[in-house]
Amino acid sequence: MANARDPVIFPPSCSIVFIILQLLSCSVPAKGKADFSVCGPGKTVLAVLGENVELPCHLSLNISAKDMELRWYRDQPSQVVHLHKNGTDLKEEQMREYQGRTTFLSARLDQGKATVKIHNVTVFDNGTFHCNFKDGTVSAEARLLLTVAGLGLKPRIQVRAVQGEGFWAQCTSEGWYPEPQVRWRDFRGQALPSMTRLSASPTTGLFAVVSNVTIQDKEVWGLFCSISSPLLRKKKMVNHHLPPPLSRSFPSMAWRTVLPLILTVAGLATVGATCLFQKCQKDRNMVQLKEDFMKQRSSTPKAGQRTKSSM
Repeated sequence: MANARDPVIFPPSCSIVFIILQLLSCSVPAKGKADFSVCGPGKTVLAVLGENVELPCHLSLNISAKDMELRWYRDQPSQVVHLHKNGTDLKEEQMREYQGRTTFLSARLDQGKATVKIHNVTVFDNGTFHCNFKDGTVSAEARLLLTVAGLGLKPRIQVRAVQGEGFWAQCTSEGWYPEPQVRWRDFRGQALPSMTRLSASPTTGLFAVVSNVTIQDKEVWGLFCSISSPLLRKKKMVNHHLPPPLSRSFPSMAWRTVLPLILTVAGLATVGATCLFQKCQKDRNMVQLKEDFMKQRSSTPKAGQRTKSSM
């Protein structure tokens, strides 16, 4: 008697009737189906840029959806992502952004399950979708949230020396979504303060990264720049070796040491050149005087020659 009054346990005869009613409800025509609800995946769907993603929906009851109108849309029912009706995909009803980018997966329609696959995911697929199952005048729908994420290009580092014997470094990359996180570290693993600017492309929606850091610490011999996607939990990194501290200050130190030596050598060279020039000029003058003397001597007639000519 106690078992008969328990609401959870049915007598054998009632159990048989319940099973028969369940079978009849699954086999009656579409217009006679009981009210139903539609369920989505139950969690946010994560999609990677450039890849494919599936948006599954199913009926709450284990009934066929083959004769139903199945519509996936964005904010309004008129913004059709994919429409399947009377066993046919009505592509002319699709939004231009989804034409040629969707596939309807109907393998489990008899179990009330249907999926739309979106190909080549873009930033503009990020957001809310709806799937609507309509049977005659009865309809129900579920809401899906699609989150898009993408890794950008490998970062690049540019480094140049700045006044004060320090260094300025810039890390750049493109093609990230959503906004990435940027971190600078030195070779010791210590974080470095930086200035980062993110800008989104108006055509693709992807983010470009420009991050700057200034290094004054002479003990920093290298840099790491990492850019990561918080959704994908992946990152891309680049490193750059800086010259040792001695070589950084060497140009200025060497110049201060060598400059006096250069000036001294230049002064000695100038004095030496002046002395050499004067000596050469003096030698040339002596040679010229000697030549003039010899010419004068050769042109003067001897005494014996003058007497003979007079006789």
